[in-house]
Parts: sequence; C-alpha cells; structure tokens
Amino acid sequence: MKAWGALGTALNIASAILGGGSSKRQIILSCETEKVTLPVTPRVYEVSTGQGNKVVNVEQVGEALVFGLPQAQRISFQCFFPASVHDYPFVVGDALEPSFFVEKLRKWKESRKPVRIIITDSPVNLMTGIMKFDYKEQDGSRDIYYALTLTEYKDLNTPLANNNKQVDKTTGLKDRPSPDKKADSAAKLKKAKDVVDVAKKCYGQANKWRRIAQSNDLKDLAINNADKIGRLIIK
Repeated sequence: MKAWGALGTALNIASAILGGGSSKRQIILSCETEKVTLPVTPRVYEVSTGQGNKVVNVEQVGEALVFGLPQAQRISFQCFFPASVHDYPFVVGDALEPSFFVEKLRKWKESRKPVRIIITDSPVNLMTGIMKFDYKEQDGSRDIYYALTLTEYKDLNTPLANNNKQVDKTTGLKDRPSPDKKADSAAKLKKAKDVVDVAKKCYGQANKWRRIAQSNDLKDLAINNADKIGRLIIK
C-alpha cells in the first residue's frame, strides 16, 4: 500500500470544507439493491478519460494520427470513514462505523458485480467495477483511511441480430445464435445428385428420401435436375 503522508487532520479539515456547509456534496455508491452514502466527501476526486488513438507512419507522408475508440473511464479518490466516537460536524452521509463501509466495499468488490457511483452536483454518474480498495488506521483515532479506484463497466450482453437467446446465469453471456438451417440445407442441396443423395446429405440416412418426397409432393423420385433439386423443401 502506498504511503499517503500526513493525511489525518489535514484531510479532516479539507473534507469538512468540501462536504460540509451549504453545498452538501455527497458520493453515493450502489450495487444492485444495496446503497451507501460515504460519510465524508473527499477533498479531491480524479477522473481519467482516454482514447485508443494511434500514431502510425505513412510512406511519403510521415506520422499520421488514427482515431480509436474511447477507453474505459477511471475514477479514484482518498478519504476516511470516521469513527462514531468523534461526532464530527462535517459528516454528510451514512453515520455508521468504519467497519461497516470496509466490509460493504470488500463484499461488492469480491462479488464481481458492477457498482454505480454518483457524485452529486457533478458530471459523475457511472457504472463501474471496484479495481482497488486500500485502507488503514492511523494515529489511534479509530478512523479508517482509504483509497478507492473504480473503472467504468460496459455491459457486453448487447442483443445481437437474430440472437434471441437468454443470458447464461453461469457465464453472464448470451448463447451463440443457432446456425441458419435454411442456408445449411441449401448448400447441401447444391451438391446432391438426386433425392436419395439429398436424404444422405441432409439427414444422414438414405431411407429418409420418403420424408423429402412427402414434403415436396414428389412423383418422380429420380430427380437429377440441379435446378429442381435446389428448390426442394427440407424440414
């Protein structure tokens, strides 16, 4: 864990200036049906936004910029969970023991579920995942100081064309779309020589020719015209 320096008293005063008074800025974290409001608002929060741009060398031109897609946003901040014995006047969130917040954040992190962060009166309203949660106690104050890092979460279970499969509860991903049976049958029909050959290729059994004959109301079982074979209905 990185040293945070003289974070104690200075952080308390700075947090009171930002979180107290008339502004009452709050940081709200939620995971599914659970929600907490951090008791003390950090003095500083930092959001990192990147872009996957690349610089490439083009012959007879030189360096050229190729635009990429946005990278996941990252947000980080440091603050503390105050012990109830102090009765700090600048607490603007849930007035609970530090151990409650520690256990809650650890639980959310280890559950591998997205956590939404909202910083009131700011642009931050983001679905994230907890990347790192460090904490420590110092000065015998019973306050717990922490550093939290979150990264934007994007739902990859976007419905795909022709894929009405449900999300698998184990993997969290959608099942693969079923193969296009019509396209598969058409490809096999192109290679078939007659109805018996169609049965072999489409059903794996030559004696299935009766099924094809019934489905297509065939009278001539020795169809060997490529155009006619290509129009057979395979059920």
